[in-house]
Amino acid sequence: MKYEYIDGHLWTKMIVASGKYLEKHKGFVDSLNVFPVPDGDTGTNMSLTMSSAAKSLQKKEESNAGEAAKAVSYGALMGARGNSGVILSQLFAGFAKGAEGKSCLSGMDLAQALELAVITAYQAVMNPVEGTILTVSREASVAAKEAAEKEDSTVIEVMEAAYQGAFLALEKTPSLLPVLKQAGVVDAGGQGLVYIFEGMLKVLNGENLDYLSEDRTIMNEEKTAINYFVAGALEYQYCTEFILKRAKQHLDLDTIRNFMTDKGDCLLVDGNPDTSKIHIHTNHPGLVLEYCTELGTLHDVQINNMSEQSKEMQVKGATLKHVGLVSVAVGNGLIEIFKSLGVDAVITGGQTMNPSTQDFVEAIGNIMAEEVIILPNNGNVMLAAKQAATISAKPCQVIETKTIPQGIAALMAFNATNDMSFNMEKMTEASKHVQTLEVTYAVRDSQFNGHNIKKDQILGISNGKLVLTGEDPATVVEKLIVDNLKSDHELITIYYGEDIQDEEARKLVETLSEKFDNIDFELHQGGQPLYYYLISLE
Repeated sequence: MKYEYIDGHLWTKMIVASGKYLEKHKGFVDSLNVFPVPDGDTGTNMSLTMSSAAKSLQKKEESNAGEAAKAVSYGALMGARGNSGVILSQLFAGFAKGAEGKSCLSGMDLAQALELAVITAYQAVMNPVEGTILTVSREASVAAKEAAEKEDSTVIEVMEAAYQGAFLALEKTPSLLPVLKQAGVVDAGGQGLVYIFEGMLKVLNGENLDYLSEDRTIMNEEKTAINYFVAGALEYQYCTEFILKRAKQHLDLDTIRNFMTDKGDCLLVDGNPDTSKIHIHTNHPGLVLEYCTELGTLHDVQINNMSEQSKEMQVKGATLKHVGLVSVAVGNGLIEIFKSLGVDAVITGGQTMNPSTQDFVEAIGNIMAEEVIILPNNGNVMLAAKQAATISAKPCQVIETKTIPQGIAALMAFNATNDMSFNMEKMTEASKHVQTLEVTYAVRDSQFNGHNIKKDQILGISNGKLVLTGEDPATVVEKLIVDNLKSDHELITIYYGEDIQDEEARKLVETLSEKFDNIDFELHQGGQPLYYYLISLE
């Protein structure tokens, strides 16, 4: 079938199909992470953003192209995860502006909408970097416009040009960003956008994409757990959380998610084929646990009656406070620490689990406070947090914390009796006075920053930069501290992850205390996945 224009029905088909096409290839996009640590999630974030966009169209299918584009824009906005997902949502926002008021799009309309999409995305990023998804989108737009200006050009020809322009730009990204060239990869966000354009083009060319896997369709968007510390009506009573480790067969996370989808809400199934972290709010925790015991062994099982917690809050009397706090963290210990420091809602997320704009908006709206401060605690969560603050119904600001220690340092400076402006100033200043060290492992062989890295090797990171490698976490921790300790440092706080035993962590701190007898050490069980240790130097 030869399409002469794009109406709402066709745009819906293009969005759904391209989302499925990206879903099929998201694993490859995730693998393009230049940093060889276990947080490659660009493909997943863009896929979930597309899922939300497609979902908005399913609620009310639009025949009008402009209305369909508007629906996609809203769905992508609310479902945007990670910086790549937010930029993608801004591309759709700009496209919707270009399609506004048009019942159908010609080739020239399509090119003009793509041009406005790029302008909007660039404006949304404070410091645009070339060699990224922004470059790929811009070159796609330029190619589309050139094609549209040719006499009798069709929407298929314009889309073909956009795809080719994006593909050629993607190939050039390593020459624009040295870090990509060093890692031997193209930009992950740009690759995700190329897959989206390719999926759209396949639809216009009449190709049937029904062959794509339906094991976990684009419509099954992951939900993010939000730990609220306020009273409220509850549909599901028990907060159920545990670690599942495989017995014999590898864990199929998609199958587990599909089983639990209708068992409750706030579902989170994260991890790998050997170990998975599962969180769900349900009325039947026994059913969930029984299912999982057939798959492997259960560890650190926690079941909390949220109705009782809610009643306790009501007895204490929940009143409208002036300034509320939203934070992002993962790990039982870290969540409890943020709770103890006065955070009203902790959104479970961070590395590999970036919360969406919608998650932030819901958390902001449910807090009994006039104004809200957000602590993202992760660089890849920043744009979603800022986007939520922009569209929030109540005044909201974001402190640019990129690590858990920065977030905790900021909270130590929070004073509930002060207004948001004063707290923002003091908390921002406090967050800058802490140095963050992280210990994790390599997910692949790589060369990075002069290091020849082997898969599973232990990595030491200082303030976001990979600085050393080693063979065991404890040795890397000690070397990191030796290399980064300054004369004015007085306190070192260590948060150990879910893969570190209590005794192992205590022994490490005892050794460090003897070696650095002029420094005070604090040890906390963080329970965070993927990162053996998070360390703050103050």
